[in-house]
Amino acid sequence: MKVILLLFICSYSAFVFSQGQVELNDIAHENWCQSQKIKDSLVLELKIINKTDSTFMASFEASEKLWDTFVEEQFKLQFPAYESWETRRQIYGSQFDMLYYDFLKRYCDLRISTLYDLLED
Repeated sequence: MKVILLLFICSYSAFVFSQGQVELNDIAHENWCQSQKIKDSLVLELKIINKTDSTFMASFEASEKLWDTFVEEQFKLQFPAYESWETRRQIYGSQFDMLYYDFLKRYCDLRISTLYDLLED
């Protein structure tokens, strides 16, 4: 009886505290969204501060476009078999969404650090 009770308690606690892949995907998406909001606010702040400096604004816009291109190319290196959003799970499984949003968050955080450097100058 003790063994059965112990097995029940152990198996119950393992299932109660575990997270499903959908929850992990949602958490990764939320983390990326938070980083994206910070990045967007920094971009807006830099544009407001430097709105009269046409050279800065032109360079900054070019930098933003190049950064987006860089992230897209890094994505191709990280996920070479990726074809489309519709077929992503056939290739990478259910964890792809989590990996994708973690990837985006990592590069978004890198961009945030470069934007903070621009604000300090």
